[in-house]
Amino acid sequence: MAKKSNKYAGYQAVEDVMGVGAYIGLGRPVDLDDNTTRLAIVGALLSMGAVTAWQMMGNVDIWDAAFTGMGAALGFLFSYMIAQELDPDRKFGGIIGGILTMAAVAYLGEGNIMVVLWLLFVLRMLNRTSGSRHKIGDNVIIIGISAWLGYQGFWLYPLITASVYALETQIPGGYFRSWYLAALALGTCFFVDFNFLVKNLSMVYVYIMCATFIIFLPEIRAAVFTEAKGDRNNKRINPRRLQVAQGVFLMIVIALGYLHGDSQAQSLIPAYMAAIGCGLYLVPALMQKKK
Repeated sequence: MAKKSNKYAGYQAVEDVMGVGAYIGLGRPVDLDDNTTRLAIVGALLSMGAVTAWQMMGNVDIWDAAFTGMGAALGFLFSYMIAQELDPDRKFGGIIGGILTMAAVAYLGEGNIMVVLWLLFVLRMLNRTSGSRHKIGDNVIIIGISAWLGYQGFWLYPLITASVYALETQIPGGYFRSWYLAALALGTCFFVDFNFLVKNLSMVYVYIMCATFIIFLPEIRAAVFTEAKGDRNNKRINPRRLQVAQGVFLMIVIALGYLHGDSQAQSLIPAYMAAIGCGLYLVPALMQKKK
């Protein structure tokens, strides 16, 4: 009897079993020789100074102003990094997203940075821009943060985490042990505070969520033509995995904002702005490439 072939062969990530790579598969290197990356670092520093000064002009205590400025800098960087996962072919969209994040944080305030860290690793698990599958360290971060947020009363995080792990098994190059991780993430629901009270969602976040959906949607079509390669295996990213990551991203950021209200919408500002930045830069980038 012939051995059953693997229809996803060729999409499996190359594993690095040496050093940190044996425990962290979704980490990505920072290329300081890349001009866009250096611009992002400078932009983060400038945003910290600008937002701190803006807060102090509004008679905010210097320490509170500095804390908000630090949040703006981290938001800029996370917006840039999330944009690289949403559109790995066009990095400058992350710069636009970072600038939008700086403006939004100045007016709306900073949120919980752990939320966008969790989202960043979820996206990397799905699209595999790192060129490797998720490993023990990545799973500790993803499940640990979702369990902690669930314990804080944001019950949707463990459910989303379990669903994403289950989905990961069904897309090209899926890792079958993700089923066990899905069960583990679902098991953390025993410690979750299921509070189904209706949360307040300000209209400004509704507008931001609508703009995110409308502006970012064309990116899912453009992902078919991706030429980006994984960091470790130097192989072209599977377009289907990238599209799945983009679609899941839209569902996550809209569902979390709608069901958990202002607090989570505020924490997701860098993600919203990253998506808007990618969408805004897509059209001129494609027109320039066509020429």
